[in-house]
Amino acid sequence: MKDLEKQLEKEMLSDEERRQICNELMTTESRMEKLILRYFTVGDFRKVWERKIGDGVIGGKACGLLAARKLISVRLPECVERLEEHHSFFIGSEVFQEYLRFNDCIELRARHRLEKDRFQAVEELEKRLRGGSFPEEIVERFRKLIAYYGNDPIIVRSSSLMEDGFGHAFSGKYESVFCMNQGTEEERLEEFICAVRRVYSSTMNLSAIEYRRKWHLLDADERMALLVQRVAGERIGDWYLPVAAGMGCSYNPYKWMEHLNPEAGMLRMVMGLGTRAVERTPGDYPRLVGLDRAQANMRTTIAERHKYSQRQVDVLDLKEKEFKTIALREILDLLPVQHKKMVLSRDTDAEKLLAQRRIYRKIYFADCQGLVDRNEFIDMMRRMMKMLEAEYKRPVDVEFAVTISEEGRWNVNLLQCRPLHEYMSEKVVIPEGVDEELLFDVRRTSMRRSKTERMHYIVWVDPQKYYECPYAKKPDVGRLIGRINNHFEDTEYKLMLLVPGRIGTSSPELGVPVVYADISQFGAICEVAYGKVGYHPDLSYGSHMFQDMVEADVYYGAINENSKTRLYHPEMLEKYPEVLAQIVPGEEELQDIVKVYDMTGYDAVLMLDCAQGRAVCRIGEKK
Repeated sequence: MKDLEKQLEKEMLSDEERRQICNELMTTESRMEKLILRYFTVGDFRKVWERKIGDGVIGGKACGLLAARKLISVRLPECVERLEEHHSFFIGSEVFQEYLRFNDCIELRARHRLEKDRFQAVEELEKRLRGGSFPEEIVERFRKLIAYYGNDPIIVRSSSLMEDGFGHAFSGKYESVFCMNQGTEEERLEEFICAVRRVYSSTMNLSAIEYRRKWHLLDADERMALLVQRVAGERIGDWYLPVAAGMGCSYNPYKWMEHLNPEAGMLRMVMGLGTRAVERTPGDYPRLVGLDRAQANMRTTIAERHKYSQRQVDVLDLKEKEFKTIALREILDLLPVQHKKMVLSRDTDAEKLLAQRRIYRKIYFADCQGLVDRNEFIDMMRRMMKMLEAEYKRPVDVEFAVTISEEGRWNVNLLQCRPLHEYMSEKVVIPEGVDEELLFDVRRTSMRRSKTERMHYIVWVDPQKYYECPYAKKPDVGRLIGRINNHFEDTEYKLMLLVPGRIGTSSPELGVPVVYADISQFGAICEVAYGKVGYHPDLSYGSHMFQDMVEADVYYGAINENSKTRLYHPEMLEKYPEVLAQIVPGEEELQDIVKVYDMTGYDAVLMLDCAQGRAVCRIGEKK
């Protein structure tokens, strides 16, 4: 690294020297390397060096952040004045390796790189990673980092070598840990070290292991670098939060309204910390924005807009020193006027009804309407993402936060940028006049591309029986789906899942609670309406699970009880072999709720026509 430091002192570098610096400091991945070498100067490399702790590269997430910000400064200089500084530090990938050696984890880690069902070493390794210690010289570097941030809250984010790159996204697989960064220097240092340990130990969580297994990466040397960032936002009372945050996609084929242009991209925004924008939040509805028709809203009345709005806000509680979810009403009176204008709307109809009862008060709900109405903001986000898409030569998604100055000026803090997978569309012709062979025919549905795909098994959750299942037993349905998923994980079979209500919810009364590791083998997932007991689909665009499905080219759609669904005949599945007991024995208690239909002897196909926005599942004659 001394040689690298000497090279960075030069004013001019040869192409080979710049490549060497890029490989030692940032990345060896060929496509990201090409992007960085095209735009980074020696001064840019020097800034990374000055903010880096330890040897090794800074990892995929950090590279994506720095590359995107550099591209904006070069390609869209007029946007720079609205772009907030990121104040990032980088902990090199070799610090992770040194941590493993220092805590006698190298041999244990080598033992876990086996097939998933032989991971006996995982629990012990995770325990050691959560309780390990660092060499003193690294601790002193951490101490200087803490001093730089003062009492500003910070977040420690994973930035592994393979994360957020052109190969794999690892969306939400590793932890990000908020540090309140309050108290004495020693208290803040200990909190930071605990956060680093937690991110390191998250390399052993089941979702990360399942993701690596699915993409044949179990034997890859997944080294964990870290990205440390000041949390965007400001203090409001004892809470700390940005006015708004969210994620954006430069290409949006998942149209929730018929006339949206997928090329324009989309945003998914919330008031407060962006955690609610990338996780599934029961009872809460982030604001979805199609960037070609930003003001268009699928909710046409004030009552609907209020009903389908955000009710809770994620904040950092600086007094209690913890991440917290609070009700919107708890912070309303503390919000500055400028914040309210940006993210809150008023339910004037409800106010009038209250006034008739001589109750006079303002009724607010969070929908980020003020931001949506700012054409300059919408234009900047659209132009920024389309430029990044052009430079990356594929669609991208970004994470961002919005802050407001005392003068009421909004700024964007770009927190992350990663390229998305692209799949080529096929030519699909959906036959007409075969309604008796169709399980479903839905329109204006979510899809990424046109394709025809064989389905070997269809897993159906009976909505009435699921509703009647005791609340405490409902999570067992998600567990059973995970067992079915695991049964097929080493096969080439494609599965379709039909579930009532929402998939991946943490509230079993709204749908089936699963994580992506439970459904990773499914090639098609449909949320099914069953209004009789109140199950309603709510496709979770932009969440981490959604991004996993995008990456795996999974069809994710809804079968509604409205004009979007031309037909749905679940009763026709009863004609086919039901094989739950054979593939997953010992689940007699749930066999009336979950059915697994074997379609291997039949011509069962999923047909997606992107041009028509139409999805059809056809089950033909016995093969």
